[in-house]
Amino acid sequence: MTLRSIALLCLLSCSHAFAVGGGKGNPGTASPSPESDQFNKPLSATELKASSRSIFQRILQARIYHLGAWAIDDPADTPVTIGRTISSLRPSFVTGILRVPNHSVPGNAETEAYTTIRSAVRSSVKGCRFDIVIDAGIETSGTLFIRRMKEIDNRIQPDAWTLYVSPDDTAINPEVLAEAIAYAHAQGDMVGYDGPLSLIPEGVDYIVVRAWNLQVNRDQLERLESRHVPLIVELPTSFGTKEHPDCSRYIRDMDGSEKAALITQLAVNQSSWGYRLAYPLFYPVESARKSFDATKDSILMVTIRSLLARFN
Repeated sequence: MTLRSIALLCLLSCSHAFAVGGGKGNPGTASPSPESDQFNKPLSATELKASSRSIFQRILQARIYHLGAWAIDDPADTPVTIGRTISSLRPSFVTGILRVPNHSVPGNAETEAYTTIRSAVRSSVKGCRFDIVIDAGIETSGTLFIRRMKEIDNRIQPDAWTLYVSPDDTAINPEVLAEAIAYAHAQGDMVGYDGPLSLIPEGVDYIVVRAWNLQVNRDQLERLESRHVPLIVELPTSFGTKEHPDCSRYIRDMDGSEKAALITQLAVNQSSWGYRLAYPLFYPVESARKSFDATKDSILMVTIRSLLARFN
């Protein structure tokens, strides 16, 4: 038996504890099967040219385009002004600017906004990295998915790909995700996973953990420690046309002080609980595809700035 065969057998046995169900139309675990002949592992600090600690030191969540639609309500806000706002918080990682339309690529307006914001931030915060969010759970063809990723790469060259899988999904196509991770890593790009924690594919560089019920499950975090990759906590958001109750509660039921208290609690626990908080600047997203704008709430913005300075 070759070393590669042994590695694949170990990979399958270890991942079974995390994967339930299997590839759509392909029973098994959520990890790459031997047939896919794909063995992925997270990028090293040498490959990333930085430590994961420094990359994910100060994370901001900013959804500017959602499924092809401009997600900011205030007509005075533009990619230029948003870029200045994000720059002022000196992030090391900005996540979620684009949630790419399903089975499509960013249009000209999205591409221009992404490029404008990234250039503005990097002019003052050199080395800041940016991802895009792309729905991987709906993909059934690795060949078509990679072709789409290449088209996106030609337009905006993201530093990371956050592979989104619907929280209601019970299965994924493991071969498709394995091929996507391999492609991104070949370009030197990180890959994140945002979806059911029972379906995490092997080889991702970071994992998104949702603060369901607006709180973090510490036992859940401890179970993920064996992955040895950064855990990023994000608020719940609307994933389709139906608004998630946690999202509604945060946006509509909580005032500025209550939102600030929640973000403070999540920020305080970062180091001791082993995660990094994605501070919601333009987030979460309502069912109408509009982002909550924290910059319009003075209490919340003062709190976010203070917490970043203190804990990140």
